[in-house]
Amino acid sequence: MKKIYIIILFFSVTFLAIADILNEDGKAARTGAPGEFDCTGCHTSFAVNAGPGSISITSPNLTNWQYIPGQTYQIDVTVAHTGKPLFGFGFESLRTSNNTNAGAFAITNNTETQLKSATVSGTPRSNVVHKQNGGLTNDAHTFSFNWTAPSTNIGNIRFWTAGNASDNQGDTLGDYVYKTSQLVTPFVTGINEVDEISYLSVSPNPAGNHFELRTINFNKGDLVWVSDIHGKIVFSKEMELSTNIIRVNSSAYSNGVYMVSYRSGGKTKSSKVLVVK
Repeated sequence: MKKIYIIILFFSVTFLAIADILNEDGKAARTGAPGEFDCTGCHTSFAVNAGPGSISITSPNLTNWQYIPGQTYQIDVTVAHTGKPLFGFGFESLRTSNNTNAGAFAITNNTETQLKSATVSGTPRSNVVHKQNGGLTNDAHTFSFNWTAPSTNIGNIRFWTAGNASDNQGDTLGDYVYKTSQLVTPFVTGINEVDEISYLSVSPNPAGNHFELRTINFNKGDLVWVSDIHGKIVFSKEMELSTNIIRVNSSAYSNGVYMVSYRSGGKTKSSKVLVVK
C-alpha cells in the first residue's frame, strides 16, 4: 500500500510540474544576460542558436542604436524558424556598467506581451515576455513594445533577448532556442574638434525640418557641408559673405544622424545633428 501511495504521489507531482510548464507564460530573467540562464533551462532538446532559425532586435525610430534621454522608442523582437507554429521570447534592457535596469517598458499589445520581473544577484530586473499563445503564428512572429530611454545619459546600454521556436506539442521537447543582444549608446551632440578654430553649434538638436549653424563668424570662402552616415554630402555652401548663422533646410532628409562640418583656413570642425520628424 505504501508503494502505491508513493507512486501516486510521484505521478501527481510530475503532472503538476508538467501542467505548470504548459500553462506558464514567458519567464523573466531568461534572456542570457549576465547572471541569467536562457530558455534552454527548460527547453533542453537543442543547444542555444543550434537551429536554422533566428532572433533579431529592430526598431523603426531608434536611429543608429543611439538613444536620447527620455525619448520613447518602439522595439520589435522577431523570432523565426520555418515550420514552427508557436513562438515566445523574453527581453531586458540593462546598463553595461552594472547590469541594472536601464529605461522603462510599456506594453502596446496586451494580447501577446506582458511585464514580469525577477531578482538576479539581489537586484530586480524588469522584462517584457510573451503571454501564453501570444506568438501563435507559423514560421515567425514579431513581438512589439515600447522602451523609454533613461531620463539622463547613463552611458551604454545593452538589450538582451532570448526566444523559443516551439513545435506546440504541449511539452518542452523539440523546441529551438535563440538569443542575441544589441548595444545601445547615448546620442552625443557635442563638438568633435579636428583643429582649433572657433566653435560650431547646431540648434535645434534633435532637428526637424530645419536647423541652424552658428559660429563667431563664417568668413568669405569658408566651406560648410552636411553629410549622412554613409558620407554622402546632402548640403554644401561656400560662403560669399560674412555671417554668423546658416539655416539648413532638412525637410527632405531621412531620419538619422548627420555630420555638420565647417572648414576655414585649412582647419576643420565638425558636429553631429540628429534629424527626427
